[in-house]
Amino acid sequence: MSAWSRDSVTSRLIRNSSYPELKPNPHLAQPPSLQDRFFPIRTSLPSYIRSDERDNQFELKPQYINTLPKFHGFESDDAHFFIREFEKVCLMMKIANLRVDAVKLHFVPFSLKGKEIALQSKSGSISSWDNFIKAVLKKFYPVHKTTQIRKSILQFKQTANEPFQKYFECFKDHLSQCLTMG
Repeated sequence: MSAWSRDSVTSRLIRNSSYPELKPNPHLAQPPSLQDRFFPIRTSLPSYIRSDERDNQFELKPQYINTLPKFHGFESDDAHFFIREFEKVCLMMKIANLRVDAVKLHFVPFSLKGKEIALQSKSGSISSWDNFIKAVLKKFYPVHKTTQIRKSILQFKQTANEPFQKYFECFKDHLSQCLTMG
């Protein structure tokens, strides 16, 4: 406790107390160390895919995941080709009590390499396979690509010595690349 007294020379008040010695309480939490403060915490983003509760009773097997095509979202990657290949692989996967669209929605995050966040507008925004296709094509299949393919289709010609069958196969390949004409 502090006590006050008056100094005889200066007539000032002086505190005459000694503070009690503070002992650390072992029951109080220790302050975190510097290493603990700078250790990154783990956070996870909510999924952009919303699925029905009845579609969550299954097991993802590693052999299924290893067969999926990968999509990185680079300019050289073809989003339309990725979707076609992904659908072919998912049609081979038969999981009991799970719809084909639900299989596709559950497996698609394993195919996208670092690009699922780019698709995400809000958590649970994609609820069907058609919504996912629209989001992917809108994001990764730009208009200039469609324009370029249309132009190549309109200017496509058969060379002088090219057989009709080869010409027609090349033409069908061009048509299948253009979503609005194929």
